[in-house]
Amino acid sequence: MIGAFIQKVKSNRYLMGTVYIGSGSVFAAVFSYLVQFVLGRTLPVADFGTFNVLISLSYLVGVPAGVFGVSLVKYVSELSSRQDSKKLTALYWKLLLLSLLVGAGISLAVYILRFRISEQLQISDTGIIALFGTLMGLTFVGAIPPAYLQGLLRYRAYAFYHVVASVYRFAFSAIAIFLGFKLAGAFGGMFVAGVLAMITGFFILRKNLTVFENISLVQDYKRLAAFSLPVMFVNFGLMFLNNIDLILVKKYFDPEMAGYYAGTVTLGKIFLFGAGAVTTVMFPTISSLAVRGLNYGRAFFKFLSLQLLLVAGGLVAFSVFPSFLTRLFFGVRFMNSVEYLPMFSLFIGLYIVINFLILFFLAVSRTSVFLLLLPGLAVQYFLITSNHSTLYDIIRADIYAGIISLVLLTVFFIVGNNGKRANEI
Repeated sequence: MIGAFIQKVKSNRYLMGTVYIGSGSVFAAVFSYLVQFVLGRTLPVADFGTFNVLISLSYLVGVPAGVFGVSLVKYVSELSSRQDSKKLTALYWKLLLLSLLVGAGISLAVYILRFRISEQLQISDTGIIALFGTLMGLTFVGAIPPAYLQGLLRYRAYAFYHVVASVYRFAFSAIAIFLGFKLAGAFGGMFVAGVLAMITGFFILRKNLTVFENISLVQDYKRLAAFSLPVMFVNFGLMFLNNIDLILVKKYFDPEMAGYYAGTVTLGKIFLFGAGAVTTVMFPTISSLAVRGLNYGRAFFKFLSLQLLLVAGGLVAFSVFPSFLTRLFFGVRFMNSVEYLPMFSLFIGLYIVINFLILFFLAVSRTSVFLLLLPGLAVQYFLITSNHSTLYDIIRADIYAGIISLVLLTVFFIVGNNGKRANEI
């Protein structure tokens, strides 16, 4: 019986795809977190805070690249279904060249603004900022291989690519740090890892690419841009909600205190790894059911139940064992972060549920959901900028913003589905 069930699962390409993607995401997240583990145990507290605030800044700068990736997945899937290998190949090489040019512009902009960034974020070494800008130049290029693999439905290759890219990131950063290059080594190692990941992606994709032909892609670019706009706003909203606090703490607090807050944030975001596995599987599942006009209500509530269970378990763990978790990951140097961890984990729990609901709305093409993030973001920014005497003030602002966003999303869900047939949710 068990053997028959396993065989049935293996024969279902869609189900196996979600398993591959979910597993790959979890493994990739583990290696990504190991980077933080090494940095937290080797760098001075202030440098650890600098690293994390720049990474948070990279998330915001990288939002357009993430949206570009989502749009590319959809378009590559359409081209693949038409077996248009010539256009797939032309699009790959032209987007690669365009992404390199855009990346060079991003790196140049960061270099020009390095003194301004240094002043606003209290980072004395502008060379670190310039090196960070070089890393940011790979943002758009790095979105192309995984988008192609996902759009081509090469699930195993997609999972493999993510794991390998994360291993590169961890290995080269850790080696550079242990060789004594400190924070510069971390960003330099990440740059080398990004280049190697891009090369690895090309070799994985070779069998899907043909000889390049210079085909006009003007209309293709327009379609990509049109689809990207609403998703762009959603991603910006989520990134601001999850990262603006760390950036403002670096601005308003001394470097050491900002470093302790970065430790709290890093530990609290362990929460997101388990959540990622749920949303990674939920999004394509709901999307597929919605597109085919099938009942997605039962699947949605099953995923929501699992998500809430993970959130509850995480809140208990971070409330009962904050000291143990801090010592486990960072040792005694970050014990000043312990007192903030239970309260901050509440915000992360709220963010996980918010992210889950937003991905659900995107899966069913309700892209106007981005408007519901604006009130919470406004409250978060106003509260932090007007009252930042202690780190507790920052976390309270995060929680208030999370509650406002979650309430609005819940109302949007109820009102949007009021009057629909039961089988539509």
